[in-house]
Parts: sequence; C-alpha cells; structure tokens
Amino acid sequence: MKSSIFIAATSAILAVAGPVGLRKRAMATHWDIEVVTVTVTAGSEPSAAVFIENVAPEVPKPSSAPVPAPAPAPEPTTSVVQPPPPPPKIKKPAAPQPQPKIEPAPEPEPTTSVVVEQPAPSADADSGNNNGGDQAGVSGDYKSTCLKQHNIHRSNHSAPALQWDDQLASWAEQLANTCVFEHDTSMGTMGQNLASWGSTTDIDDEALKSAAGAITNQWYNGEMGSFNGVYGSANPPSSLPLGAYGHFTQVVWKDTQKVGCATVKCAAGTVLSMQSWYTVCNYSPPGNYGGQYGTNVLKPLGAATVTI
Repeated sequence: MKSSIFIAATSAILAVAGPVGLRKRAMATHWDIEVVTVTVTAGSEPSAAVFIENVAPEVPKPSSAPVPAPAPAPEPTTSVVQPPPPPPKIKKPAAPQPQPKIEPAPEPEPTTSVVVEQPAPSADADSGNNNGGDQAGVSGDYKSTCLKQHNIHRSNHSAPALQWDDQLASWAEQLANTCVFEHDTSMGTMGQNLASWGSTTDIDDEALKSAAGAITNQWYNGEMGSFNGVYGSANPPSSLPLGAYGHFTQVVWKDTQKVGCATVKCAAGTVLSMQSWYTVCNYSPPGNYGGQYGTNVLKPLGAATVTI
C-alpha cells in the first residue's frame, strides 16, 4: 500500500519539473485505488496476492428490434342474465261444493173470501171424494176448531194429526194484528197460510167461522182439485202456479207436525175494502219443499167433502 502512494506522488512532481520553454501541457492522471485486506490465519500457507480488476458494467446496446404493438383491448362482451323463473303456482284445491240446501217454495198468495160459500169440488177418479158433502159444525174454542179443520183433511191424505204450538200461534197473532195482507216468516223457520173473510154486515161473532172457513173452504176445498193428476210426482208441473195448490199442500203436508193460528178483525180499507177477519196459520216443519211432493202429498182416501 505504501509503494502505491509513493509512485503516485513521484509522478506528480515530474509533471511540475519539466523545461520552461516547452509548451505547457497539463496531464492529469486518475488513479483508482482499491484496498484489499488479506487475513492470514496462523499455521496456514499464505495465498497469492489477489488482484481484482474493476470492469465497468457493459451498457446494453439499444436493440433495433421493433417494439411489438400492444395487444388490442378485448372487445367488451355483453351477457343477458335472465331473471330466475317465478316459483310455480301451487293450485289450491277447490273448496268443496256446498251441498244444495232444499228451500221451501215461496208462500202461495193469500186467499180472500167475501161471504160466499164455495161449493165442494166435484169428485173424480183422483180426488177420492164423494159427492155427498158434509156441513161441518163450528163449535168449541178457537184452538180446537183450527186443529179439527186441519186434521179432518190430513186424515183423508194419510198424514198424522197436527199438534198446537203456542209460539207459532204467537207469531201468527203478531202478523194478523198488522192487518197487512202479506206473508212474513222472518220470525222463524215455518210455512204460512193467509186468508181473509169480510162482509158489509155485522161480523163481530164470526171469528170461529172465519177461521174454519179459511182452512176448509179456501185452502183445502178451493185448491184440492188443482192437484189432480199430480199425486206421486216429485214436483208439480212448472205450468201450474203455486197459488193454485200451495195452501192445500201445506195443510196436508205429511212431514209437518205443528200448527199455530190467529184470527184478527181488521177495519174496512185495510185487508179488504170492508171490515174483515184476517186469519194466519204457521206450520212447522214447513211444507212445499221441491222434490218432496210425491212423498208428502198423498192421494185422498175418499172421505166425504166437508164445507163450512
């Protein structure tokens, strides 16, 4: 290391001590000094001096190869995402169809009478009634009179006797007291017959006769003939209006068990143009059910016709 320093110093002096006349030149010498330290371990042979040459890193030559053009950007792609299908509709089971409810036929139109006795209907092959006739006496109280007039006709059609029902009678009285000649069964489930009888003369003592005449003369005798040829059929023909037979069929309806009636005197100009007796009878269970006429309105046995 010392020898290297000495050589560098000597060279610098020689450069300064040159002849004066000579052209001045400046020379600069650049030395790269690198110190190498060698460590010798006792007992081992010293190794040869190591000279390390510094080599400037090679500057890479510019390449003349063409620079590849950048790859074109991929074309944008579009995708259509279908929405998921709606969940399948679960068909609810159809509600069970309600069983048809058998309703009684509408109540027949009320009947009226103006002091005219109706003759007994003539006998024929279907009616079973003879021509003799019978004038039924009206006696007893109101309740027994109404039951008697119903049951003599029911027995002729093989139907059991009716029993009196106070609730049905109370509802009948409520309607009769209105002196409005229209059906009203809103108070309960029941069949209903209406009738009126009036006169220009005094009628104060005619309540029993009016009630008996309504049941026997108007409802039974007045309509029985219309049912000839229908016995045994489930329904009367559609061409036959209910008002022609409906009171009669309710009186003798076999499944009916109870009856309750009321007869009220109404002033002239209400039910009729003259003073009148207004009779209402309610029945339970009600009659006149469609499809059941054949089993509930049976052929007459041939008993004598009764009139009031």
